[in-house]
Amino acid sequence: MNDFLWQERDSQDFIDYGRYFVPQRKYQRQTIADLIPPPNGPAHILELSCGEGLLAEVLLNRFPTVTVHGYDISPIMLQQAKARLVPFGERFVPRRFNLAETEWRSTSPTFHAVVSSLTIHHLDGAQKQQLFHDLFPMLLPGGTLVIVDLVAPTRDQGTAVAAQAWDDAVRQRSQQLDGNDDALDRFEQLKWNLYRYPEDPAIAIDKPSGLLEQLKWVEAAGFTAVDVHWALAGHVLYSAIRPEA
Repeated sequence: MNDFLWQERDSQDFIDYGRYFVPQRKYQRQTIADLIPPPNGPAHILELSCGEGLLAEVLLNRFPTVTVHGYDISPIMLQQAKARLVPFGERFVPRRFNLAETEWRSTSPTFHAVVSSLTIHHLDGAQKQQLFHDLFPMLLPGGTLVIVDLVAPTRDQGTAVAAQAWDDAVRQRSQQLDGNDDALDRFEQLKWNLYRYPEDPAIAIDKPSGLLEQLKWVEAAGFTAVDVHWALAGHVLYSAIRPEA
């Protein structure tokens, strides 16, 4: 993911409409937290692409001894996250980064958990494999990896089902929150539904991979207990563990 591909207007659209565009967003956040064992003392969690800090807020509330390190490419997102998480003081540590680059990655086991929501699909297949390989040593033995991401269906019928399910989820949320279809109309205007409006591969910022191959890549990186916990409209939540030894 390059800086020139993800623009600040994309960040603002996500801030403004994420509550409509992300299926079962609150459930996703709570499930991510549920999959992380409570630490026995001070611990650190890394969130890749923390956005406006919604997931970090859940984690900081759930785990009082945890410090969340929130990385994001967007200055707007980091500004929003820092403002939201002021009550947690130094327990939230923001950092600007580029997911595709490697300078932020480390071989030092530091984190009780690494979490990521709707960002890894910006990497191509080879980059995803490298990311999983690089995240493994960043986790402490017994540490948890939890990912929510968009995945690529394996056949046209699956793509059509994902596209319709995503439209339906946005329509339902728009009606639930506002009693109208205005958010769905904006969803259409932005062509946000990548299953209905696939991008030119030469300039695409969305590069989802198949679910099965991603799970295999995670396992090949050394993780165990690889499991899927939720899926809807092409969005999937899965987790894995770095073995104790």
